[in-house]
Amino acid sequence: MAELRARGGPGRSSTTPSPEEQNAMAEENAQTDGGLVAGHLEEVLRVPARHTHDKNADETEIPRSQAVSDILVATLRAKAEGIKTKYVGLMDEELTKAFDDFIVEATRPTHTGITSFRESAPRQSHRPNGQIVRKEFHPRASVLTDLFEIPHILTIRYVFVAILIIFGMNTVLQDIFDHGTIGVDFHIWTWAFGKFPYVVTFWCLMQTTTLLVVFVPLCHWGRNRTRSDKLDAFDYFWLCCYVLYQIGFALIPFWFVNYFDLPPASTSIIVAEQVRFIMKSHAFVRENITVIMRSTAAHEHVVLPKFSNYVYFQFVPTLVYRDNYPRNKEIRWHFVLMNFAHVAAGISYTYYIFVRFCMPVFRNFNHEHVNLKTFVKSIFDCILPGSLNLLVVFYALLHAWMNAFAEMLRFADRMFYRDWWNSTTFGQYYRTWNVVVHDWLYTYIYSDMYQLCGSRFRGVAVFVTFVLSAVVHEYILCCLLRIFYPVMFVLFAGFGVWMLFFTQAKSSRGWNIFMWVGLFLGQGIFLCLYSTEYYARLNCPPTSANKFLDLIIPRSWNCYVIQPVLDGTGVLV
Repeated sequence: MAELRARGGPGRSSTTPSPEEQNAMAEENAQTDGGLVAGHLEEVLRVPARHTHDKNADETEIPRSQAVSDILVATLRAKAEGIKTKYVGLMDEELTKAFDDFIVEATRPTHTGITSFRESAPRQSHRPNGQIVRKEFHPRASVLTDLFEIPHILTIRYVFVAILIIFGMNTVLQDIFDHGTIGVDFHIWTWAFGKFPYVVTFWCLMQTTTLLVVFVPLCHWGRNRTRSDKLDAFDYFWLCCYVLYQIGFALIPFWFVNYFDLPPASTSIIVAEQVRFIMKSHAFVRENITVIMRSTAAHEHVVLPKFSNYVYFQFVPTLVYRDNYPRNKEIRWHFVLMNFAHVAAGISYTYYIFVRFCMPVFRNFNHEHVNLKTFVKSIFDCILPGSLNLLVVFYALLHAWMNAFAEMLRFADRMFYRDWWNSTTFGQYYRTWNVVVHDWLYTYIYSDMYQLCGSRFRGVAVFVTFVLSAVVHEYILCCLLRIFYPVMFVLFAGFGVWMLFFTQAKSSRGWNIFMWVGLFLGQGIFLCLYSTEYYARLNCPPTSANKFLDLIIPRSWNCYVIQPVLDGTGVLV
């Protein structure tokens, strides 16, 4: 028996480890990786239990249990240290990357759309080699969308909502006190949007024409063009067809609104969509003819645009064509509905501004308004409603309307405007007020004129761009009010161009105040002059028996006969 114990049993080691050796083994095992833990535990547990009752066998049970416990504790500690080291390193990498991305975005004003008074506005300019900067699209939110995340800024919107509620209460109370009922003046809504079925029908015709009459001939020309870098008779023929198409698209809607005598709101829909379709079709043609001509000149395979891309471009809120745009993964329908609700609120705001501030002043226009004293007073009376109208139209159209369509189409680049309210120069204001239109003017008018005239005549390109923009704005107002009174053109192409150079390179806060004063005065002049001429056309006799002279000579300049406002044909009274 003693001999068997001395041998340790068959297949066993000849000696049994002492308690000190077992502790040493446990400490050594604790330094190894977790994959060897099971083996060490098995080796320790393989030591047979003593069946004798001597004192030495009883004393070995306690060190064996302590060894197992030490092994487990040491192994868990080693695993915990490894996990800590691993995930602390990963967290450090992620935090470093996130901070670097934040620094990049914070120092990239083109993507944020917000500038300070000490820096010039983000602008598309010329590269050092003189090349035109190409428009790039990036996933980014609108400036106000980001600013409304700040509760202090969001309160400003709530202030405008409160003012709208007060306007509504004022209207209801006046209707009750004056007429004993509610909604007396709401006939203006039905008049302003009258003949709406005609508007919908003609809009569908314009949209169909823009889709088919532009896309099909362009693809036909691209497939059959001569493989050469020179223009031939085939090219000039289709160029003439395109020019005739654009001329027809400019004249037919103008005839339509006059022939059917559409009211102001209905007219604004037709004319604004007419201008949008012309700009969209030109952008599509201008981008693709460059690609097709480059491919045919190099005798390469011509890649024609896809019709689905063209259809998407027709509705996406940008005027610069690309085959692909950055897209969001999902549509937030609550965001869409919220923005459409803001558009409806903006229309209501505009209605109350004109009904409560403008119509009572100008509806009975007569010779008393001709003298200089009354004229200047009327301008300053129009500054407040004109400025409110400017802010409301900006928010409803350039923010809410654009964001609603961008969200429905998952269009990710929401930079429809920048922080124009921080502008210190009028050039900065023109570039940031309406980025959508500015990008089109820069890409397809200024850039082409610059390449045609050269860098020596850059001023010519700037002037042509401003004149074209002023003509289109004046055209919309002429159709809307049925008057020719080029106040917008004179102030935009004349005074505006002069202010563009006068305020160049200004950056102090004082010039921001100067810009706001100029905007407020301009809105007062616009609203006063166009309102007086509109009501003079209703209340005053013609200035000349010649219809053309009567059209171009303002009646408000020589209105000395007081006549009642026409009220039997749906005209404002």
